[in-house]
This record gives sequence, structure tokens and C-alpha cells, in this order.
Amino acid sequence: MLTLENFKEQWEKKFPDISLKHTHFLLAVSGGLDSVALTYLMHLLSAKCTIAHVNFQLRGEESKRDEQFVTDFANRLQIPFKVNRFETAAYAETYKMGIQQAAREIRYAWFDQLLKEIKTNLADNNDKVVLLTAHHADDQVETVLMQLFRGTGLHGLTGIPDLRNDSIFVCRPLLGYTKSQIRQFAKEYSLTFVEDSSNEKNDYTRNLIRNKLLPAIQEVYAQATENVLDTVARLKEAEVIVNNTIAAFWKKGKKTRHGIETISIQHWKKVKDNHTYTWGFIQSYGFKPQQIVEVHKLLDASNGAYIATPTHRFIKFNDTIQVVPNHSNTEHMMVYVGEGDLQTNNGLLHFETVDAANMGEMNKEAHFAYLDADKIEWPLLYRTWQSTDYFYPLGLRKKKKLNHFLGSLKLSPAIKQRIGVLTMGDKLLWVVGKRIDDRYKMTPQTTSVLIITLLDRF
Repeated sequence: MLTLENFKEQWEKKFPDISLKHTHFLLAVSGGLDSVALTYLMHLLSAKCTIAHVNFQLRGEESKRDEQFVTDFANRLQIPFKVNRFETAAYAETYKMGIQQAAREIRYAWFDQLLKEIKTNLADNNDKVVLLTAHHADDQVETVLMQLFRGTGLHGLTGIPDLRNDSIFVCRPLLGYTKSQIRQFAKEYSLTFVEDSSNEKNDYTRNLIRNKLLPAIQEVYAQATENVLDTVARLKEAEVIVNNTIAAFWKKGKKTRHGIETISIQHWKKVKDNHTYTWGFIQSYGFKPQQIVEVHKLLDASNGAYIATPTHRFIKFNDTIQVVPNHSNTEHMMVYVGEGDLQTNNGLLHFETVDAANMGEMNKEAHFAYLDADKIEWPLLYRTWQSTDYFYPLGLRKKKKLNHFLGSLKLSPAIKQRIGVLTMGDKLLWVVGKRIDDRYKMTPQTTSVLIITLLDRF
């Protein structure tokens, strides 16, 4: 049953860190039953709110009616409100997507903008700004069924979360209440609302499930909605246990070497055939579930092989998988042979191996490096320097933090940030264009020399 007292009690239980007194709420209000009831509940609680209504301009006069209704509703409750109209159909056509996806992108982009504006104008900067949507228990059941039929993992079967705080801070305080309970609340307070005629059409999957599938299921299982919600609650508990177990497993196999996160392949292979473990690790790096098989193949691939997402690369390097962010100012490139060129953001590196007896005169300028090729094990790695790097600067027998070495050169912050290093495993061979490591310099015993030239320096 939905009452003001019960709603407040559930709020304090589900959202203990979101104060009703010290939070400004942005209410997504369509004018339908659910959003009207949620708005009225927040009004009865004297919460600080702003109403946001999106006119998608998809239903002609009905869209105009909804906008006017929300405007009148906000004025009657004396709640500040924002209205925005969008050419949703044109947006969907331009970006080649479905109407529902386009509508979602449009409204959440605008909500995000409004949240930032409200936060900027708050008298008390300590107050939170939170988006409230009126998703309810029936929405939850429909979502879980849609996920199940499309194919999903454990997380997909946990449905819509009560709270989400990633790109946008959103709460859904009505998820524990059914549509009929919300309708009863509206009746008790004589609330009026508008009906979206498109909800009766079965053009969209959700409507088909709501209007045809669920009623048919409930003829056989009268408590189907309640049973699905109970299952969701148990699955959420199970997900916490699974996630904690998976996180503990990966923590044991994870190391950071010179700023690069690595995973032991030997450790990974303990769960190679378990997709749940792999997905628990790779999902935060932008991978999709369909890529799990390809990620597993990387474990047995040749050195330097990689698989990429928009944000990261997983690179096979010796007995590890390196996890490298795709930052525009970060480089991470393998060097396989002692002859040829490597193009970097800082210039072209030319590699040449010669006999020490035939080398000729050394060029002592900083953009030349002469290394004892007999001490080199391929492949090498060219990467952006990290704060944890250290080396033995040429002429010194004592190791020095690279950060301190670069600081002594009085470089500008922009130049310092772009410095590259050439490494062999955990050993740093050359601070490119600055200084080689003393341990790999030429000696009288050197028979073969690796000459590296940095061209087109910054």
C-alpha cells in the first residue's frame, strides 16, 4: 500500500544518504499517473523540487495537451518547472536510431544539463541535486522479462536499480509499489493526470509485454508480478555475493608495474572457461559480453597482440595482460626488432643495429642513444613515462626517480608530460631524447650496438 507515511519510511530505508531536507530534486514529469503521484508525494513532504517536462512532439495535439497539463500542475503546486520541446523524430532519423532510444538520449542529456544548472545556483553547495523518475514495480517486471527474452547475465535479471549515481544521479522511489497501489493513492488525493494513448498500442516491445503477455501469464500465475519482484530481490542479494567473490579473485592476480595495470595470465587461466569471472573484470573497461571469447583468445595469443575498446586496450605482454587506457596523451607501443622505424607522438624513432667495430664516431647529442645490443631482449616497449619509473642515469651508479630527473631538467609541464621512455620488461633503457640508463651503455666488451635516433623532436 502506498501512503505518505509508508513512502517516507521506505525512503529512509532505501536512501539513507539522501536527505529530504538537504537535497534539491529534479522531477521528471510526463503528466501521467506515476509522475503526478510522485510529484504530489514530494510536495506533501515539502521537499525542494523543480519539475522537468519533455515534449517529444511525437503525438501532435496530445503532446501539447500534456505540456499544458504539467504547466498547470506545477503552477497549482507552486513548484518551479522547466519545459523543453524536441524534434525527436528528426533526431532519430539523423542518428539512425529508434524513436525510444532517441527519446531516452534527448531527455537524459537535458536532465543532466538541468542538474548542473541547479547545482550551480544552489544557495548551499553542500546540498545534493538528484533526478527522480517514477518507475514502479510493473515497470520492473516488464524490464526483467525483456532482458530475459533478449538474453542476459545475472545483472540484467536484477532489473532497474533503485539508485544510480554514475553519469547522472537518479533515484526511483516508486519501484517498490505497483501501478494499482499508485492509482489508489491518486484516487485518495483526487489527483488528475493525462493518459498517453500510445501506451495502448503494441508497436513497442514493452507495450506488447504489458498489454498482452503479462495479462496472459497472470491468468495462469495470479501472483506473477509479486513472484518476479521477489526473485529480483533475491538475485540482487546474490549479485552482491558474486561481485565480492569475483573482485577478490582479480585482486589476487592484479599488479601495477610502472603505472601499467597487469593481470597474470596464469591466474586468469584458472577461470578461463568461466564467463562470469571474465565479465566481472572486463566490463568496466568498455567491453561487451559478446567480446568475452575474443578476450579469452588473447591469453594464448602472440606477444603484443591486443584487443581494444573505445577506452582501453588489453595487450598480451610476456606472461601478463596489460590494461592500457586510450588517453590521447598516453602511448604504449611494442618494438619487435632492432631495425626500422617507430612513429610516436614525440617524433620518429629509427632503430639500427651495427657491429661495434664498424660503428664509427658516436654522436653525443641527446637525441641519439647507443646501447649494448648484447644486453637487449626483444620485444621492447615504448610508452609514456610514469611517476613510479626510476633508472640509473648515464654516468651515475645510483638509481634515481625519473620524476626527479625530469624535474632537474627544468622542462615545461607540457613537455615533461609528453616524455617517452623505452623499456625492456621492468628495466628502463632510455629516457627518449634525454638520457640512457647507465647499465646498458657501451663498454669495451660490447660487440654489437643498438643505435636509436629520435627525429622530428618536439
